[in-house]
Amino acid sequence: MRLLRSDQIRKAASALLRLTAPPAAVLLFSLNGWTQQTADSLPQCLKVKPQAQAAVQPNLPLIPPAGLSQISSQIYWLLRSKPSARFGFVGLQANPVQMDALLAELYTASGFMPHWLGLNGLDRPRADELLALLRHADEDGLNPARYRIADISALLAAKKTEDLARLDLLLTAAMSAYITDMRKGAAASTHFDLSLLAAVRESGGDVPNILKEGLRTAELRRFLERQAPQHQAYRTLKGLLASRRKLEAHDEGGWPKLPDGKKIEPGMTDERLSLLAQRLVSSGDLRTLPPPVYADATKRLRIYDSELVKGVKRFQARHNMEQDGVVGKTTLAALNSPVREQIRKIILSLERWRWLPHQLNGRRIVVNIAGFSLTVMLDEQTELAMPVIVGQDDHQTPIFSQDMSYIELNPYWNVPQSIARKEIVEKMKKDPSYLSRQRIRIFAGWGSGAPEISPAAINWQTIGAGINRYRLRQEPGKGNALGTVKFVFPNRSSVYMHDTPGRNLFQQTRRSLSHGCIRVSQPFELTLHLLQSDGWNVSPERLKKEIASQKPQSYVLHKPVPVHILYLTAVVAEDGSAHFYEDIYGNDAQLAAALQLDSPAGFCWQ
Repeated sequence: MRLLRSDQIRKAASALLRLTAPPAAVLLFSLNGWTQQTADSLPQCLKVKPQAQAAVQPNLPLIPPAGLSQISSQIYWLLRSKPSARFGFVGLQANPVQMDALLAELYTASGFMPHWLGLNGLDRPRADELLALLRHADEDGLNPARYRIADISALLAAKKTEDLARLDLLLTAAMSAYITDMRKGAAASTHFDLSLLAAVRESGGDVPNILKEGLRTAELRRFLERQAPQHQAYRTLKGLLASRRKLEAHDEGGWPKLPDGKKIEPGMTDERLSLLAQRLVSSGDLRTLPPPVYADATKRLRIYDSELVKGVKRFQARHNMEQDGVVGKTTLAALNSPVREQIRKIILSLERWRWLPHQLNGRRIVVNIAGFSLTVMLDEQTELAMPVIVGQDDHQTPIFSQDMSYIELNPYWNVPQSIARKEIVEKMKKDPSYLSRQRIRIFAGWGSGAPEISPAAINWQTIGAGINRYRLRQEPGKGNALGTVKFVFPNRSSVYMHDTPGRNLFQQTRRSLSHGCIRVSQPFELTLHLLQSDGWNVSPERLKKEIASQKPQSYVLHKPVPVHILYLTAVVAEDGSAHFYEDIYGNDAQLAAALQLDSPAGFCWQ
């Protein structure tokens, strides 16, 4: 048998397609120039990557199955045309090829039958339910134009077969995009560092099966509303987004801006005090303007004291600043930060919540890196809250979710290799007694049976990276870097929570000071709460006694506690107050770029 060359195979396939496909489908399949022209006209953020253009749909038969109706045949040929690019969905998902594959799977399973059309044409009530929800996607920080609502609406009265096929795929693609956005997040994961920003994104469930369920459900709107996170933290952020947008729209961009000038301290007079009061009222830090008794004949405030100082302190608390009531450069810059910047932070925080499990029930620990805070939650109630210390900029605490499985009292500290190499070697060069003073022992290897060796056996002047062959272990007790308690939730980053002897560091407002692990300010209270909640018969007196013994001891939790380490620069507290935090790691900037939030087109929406 004679083998055909690859070019002969392509010519034969092309001829076969021309024989079996309807004229419109042949035109659609063969006009690569149209597809390229369309791609070239897209905004830069929607450009198809070369590898995505070259991808093929492996789940589609080479030729349409026999016996297809005219509408099904049109759907088949549309599926072959890379519909996510054709319909303008390129760039809106992490991988447009995956959307094409999903559409191919859905329609292949149905024999290329439409999902939104019946014997009497378009199922208009279902289409209207979808469109009504998509039009309100801005309430979740998403732009409705993202789902090509205008394109869909233009085809709702279509009669031609090819237009109806296009409409059916557009509706399915829009619902697929919405569900994916809600379940996995809208940001393209290829645009940022997954290890820092999206280690929890895989928790969004089985999107293909969720979409199949949505195409079958009789209560579409209720089904789609359930795709958003259902917990209170997400709902209150949505409410805050609505209120900040209303403020921006009704007050010509938001609150008044205070002119630069010398810092304002309690008891001082300043011509900006009236503006300051108006600004604090706008953000809810001051309920009403001070009474006239505080004003001069021109109704300008005369003196900075009383309720106005309290309002500034409330503002400072919500922005993680020192609550001294002084309007200095930092506080003034925060007061003058536009409403638009707060809206941006809210949108980014909503996106991050979509990466997490949508149902957050039971007891859990939430650490907010940007807010330097830890909260123990039971369902929607706060049981315990405290300040924490997180990783420095060059030792960033990663974002992930994991279950806490046990708690160690009086833990050993196995010195990380990077700290041994970069810090301890240098300290030993200057002070040979450093290890003994710190009660750090050296073992010949990392195995459990490795023998102990003397620090004098190592040439610290030349050891360098060779120190990694040895295990350095600090003994429990006074001065131990982990303090008295270690909270363990095994993970790939070897991050855990622990006590610390450096208690004074919790007085600082910007607490990115560790090598990546999380130092808790109330380790005793957290330990007691978790153990008692887990059913351990541990009294405060017993726990104090066990810690005072300086003997290592472990408590394995009967029911592991989920730990969610997050990075949220906008949150709503239980009392309804809005808190905004500094983007300490620059993660907001990365995520905004991935969402094209700051692009001229706006979130890659146009």
